Amino acid sequence: MDYMLYPAFDFIEQRGQYLPCIRLPVDFEDRVPRFYEQGRKQDVEDYKKIIQEKFLKSELEIKLNWDETLGLTNISVGPSGGLDLSEHGWPEFQEHNLGTRTGLASGLIAMKYIQELLKSL
Repeated sequence: MDYMLYPAFDFIEQRGQYLPCIRLPVDFEDRVPRFYEQGRKQDVEDYKKIIQEKFLKSELEIKLNWDETLGLTNISVGPSGGLDLSEHGWPEFQEHNLGTRTGLASGLIAMKYIQELLKSL
């Protein structure tokens, strides 16, 4: 289903939060080497700084964890929330301990990452 390929924010009624639902391109691992070669990691890091300073007003720290083969594997927002790369089934980012505001921040960064990744082939 093509609509599943597009990033979205879903309202999770039992938690009362909007949370990111973000899948990666199925060929993301093929794109990662070019992503790094083209310097796109720095574009994502720069975007992260903007989100941290302008959207979160530097109240919460955002950390990005990178892997040479898998690319962006984790977006941590604050002390315990974030998105983790999950490769079970379709590759996607799995949320943990996010609220609406931190979910939006991490989702924006994940979407920027995917945008840069898609330019990398």
